[in-house]
Amino acid sequence: MKTLLILATFFATFTFLRSSKIPMTKLHSHLLDSDTMKMSWLIDWHGEEVFFHVKNAFRGDDNWFYLGFSKRGEMTEADLCIFQLKNTLFNLATDTYISQDGGTIFKDVTQDCELLRIDDNSVAFKRRFNTCDPQDLKMHEGTMYIAWGRGQDDFDLTESIDKDTLHPLASGVTMIQLLRADKIVIPEKTVSNVEIVLDKVTIPNQETTYWCLVQKLPEFLWHKKHHVVQFEPIIAATSRPFVHHMEVFHCDTDPSVEVPTYNGDCLNAPSETKVCSKVSSLWAMGASTFTYPPETGLPIGGKDYNPYMRLEVHFNNPDLVNGTVDSSGMRLKIVSKLRKFDAAVMELGLEYTDKMAIPPGQVGFPLSGYCISECTKLALPPEGITIFGSQLHTHLRGVRVITRHFRGLRELNEINRDDFYSHHFQEIRQLRKKPVVKPGDALVTTCYYNTLEYRNTTLGGFSISDEMCVNYIHYYPATKLEVCKSAVSERTLSDYFRYMRKREHQKTDVKGARSDNYRAIQWTKPRVDILYTMYVREPLSMQCNQSDGHRFDGFDWEDAPITAVPFEIPYVRDGCSFRDFWTKPLVEGMCDLLGECIY
Repeated sequence: MKTLLILATFFATFTFLRSSKIPMTKLHSHLLDSDTMKMSWLIDWHGEEVFFHVKNAFRGDDNWFYLGFSKRGEMTEADLCIFQLKNTLFNLATDTYISQDGGTIFKDVTQDCELLRIDDNSVAFKRRFNTCDPQDLKMHEGTMYIAWGRGQDDFDLTESIDKDTLHPLASGVTMIQLLRADKIVIPEKTVSNVEIVLDKVTIPNQETTYWCLVQKLPEFLWHKKHHVVQFEPIIAATSRPFVHHMEVFHCDTDPSVEVPTYNGDCLNAPSETKVCSKVSSLWAMGASTFTYPPETGLPIGGKDYNPYMRLEVHFNNPDLVNGTVDSSGMRLKIVSKLRKFDAAVMELGLEYTDKMAIPPGQVGFPLSGYCISECTKLALPPEGITIFGSQLHTHLRGVRVITRHFRGLRELNEINRDDFYSHHFQEIRQLRKKPVVKPGDALVTTCYYNTLEYRNTTLGGFSISDEMCVNYIHYYPATKLEVCKSAVSERTLSDYFRYMRKREHQKTDVKGARSDNYRAIQWTKPRVDILYTMYVREPLSMQCNQSDGHRFDGFDWEDAPITAVPFEIPYVRDGCSFRDFWTKPLVEGMCDLLGECIY
């Protein structure tokens, strides 16, 4: 009877997957080995489970394959489903996990890898989002690390085995957003392409370069407004290791102004190109093509639209490599029939400034950037804005990013959250639930930084060795609000350095450079706590900016009040009624002196 039930489940599932009634927008796929091993998955949001199918899981004489989840790419404490080819009747799927020291594979007490099909080529199985098993990792909507491997060894999983017993002939870990929104298909049949790309630029042999290209749009965009409905990166394989992120800006000025074309280091760009600062599209490491929902598009072109754009490419070349030639850029897909809403991009988070600092030796030091209620009250329309996309961005040390949404004293659903953030995977995420931000709402973007391996203070700034904390949100209808970011106020920072000199006897100087002052501090736990307290309690220097860089009138943005919100991240209840109290959950990680835990 049980065998019949399994077969019935399998056939029902794959009939469901292959049926023409299931839109292809709901079926996702990813090449695990960048070759032929294709993982496809379908999300059942109502049943809270995922159906997996891996094609070319086995090759040649392979007789086992594993697919599972890792917290941050390491195999210690990984959660694996191991599939063994025995014969047509006794093929096995075993739910396992790896020990904390990474040396032993244990068979899980509860088996949650539900096998649907296995043959000498492929595997199909399903898994619940949350099995309520502490020996499993919970699926979430942030970055997930998918581990896989295959081999030919014989082993017995009825008991724990040494991890070295498995000798993968091939293995790997890839980052994906597993629980993601449905894919979006462009409904228009006629779509034009416009490319804004560098022309064989030799990447400078210096760690950080921002390279700018200013060019004029094609003539068909000079007289009629169009909508951008998709943008995708163009990056050559040879230069991919050097391209950290890219942005395309519109030169938002009078349409009759002739902006000088330019191709060179952004530091040397003509002063007239400073008007090219309105964000149109962006890309960072790990991102791919971004498609707009069918109700909105990014406005481009027309008689009232200046026809010049600026591409900015951040080259990261820490090894000072010579001679790499790059032609990176962006391809915009454009339609002539306008959609219902004009879309726009807004920057949330922290200013790119060394007013903010992260002490060394921290597990997860939090820095928050504010979009305060006074700004949204002035800048947003009465009906508010709808956010449909979000791209979180830090540099090397970021390990968690979250944007929280407040309406008065009430906290609403988060805009975006990634507890397992990696700067190598900064895709623009379609939001499954599209939040509406109304005038008077506040948005707080908090980035958590791990500096355990660093001996010096990390400062905010543009270099890859500095840090950023940004959430680029895509929304409609478009407003003039381009930047809603903050930093600690200048007065507060001066008072802090004065206090550190007088009370803590540190070699800080109010008249000295901020970077020198921060680096002069000998960090102890109490001094880290003092810094954190200043950041979460003291007034702000608020950037409530229009696309031309000017702040909105109507409020004193220097020494602006900090948004009074609870700083503890809300506890997310998982609905599990039973806990195995003698087992340490795989998800548990390190916590620092501020109580922040990074898994």
